[in-house]
Amino acid sequence: MTIIAVTILLILIIGIVMVIKNKRSKQSKPLAPVSPSPKPPVENEFETILKSLLDLNILMRKDNNFSIEMTKGIEMIMDDLMIVIPAMIERYPGETLTYEIKKIGKEHLYKTVKEYLDLSLESRTHQFDVFKQTIDNLQEVSNRSRDIVENNETAEFKTMANFLSAKFS
Repeated sequence: MTIIAVTILLILIIGIVMVIKNKRSKQSKPLAPVSPSPKPPVENEFETILKSLLDLNILMRKDNNFSIEMTKGIEMIMDDLMIVIPAMIERYPGETLTYEIKKIGKEHLYKTVKEYLDLSLESRTHQFDVFKQTIDNLQEVSNRSRDIVENNETAEFKTMANFLSAKFS
């Protein structure tokens, strides 16, 4: 009887040890990497725009010869775009104006500033007035776009979109 009790006790102990080892091995196994759910195209597009604006900010700050006044003006445009673009994507996704504003945020603003910064200091001096006028125009566009979105002025969409496509495309 003692032998049977000891055998049962050993079987129980071995069983418990096996269960514990089994649980530990399941817990220590690395889980298969969970790929993040793909972001909707709108989020990806806005992230691309934000990356372009961040790259632009870094580009301007690396150039010691770029004026603080121009940096501030461009940053104001960037601030407007970061507010306006998501609202336009959400409210007016298929509008031409939305497309043009996204294009400014994604490509045009960066390209304009980079081309200017790539000039020699002497060439910058000669091109400054043209560059400043372009930045002033973009500032006006970003301000006007913000007003259009804030006041829901859908009648202005076509006029503004035509202006932008003719001016900046």
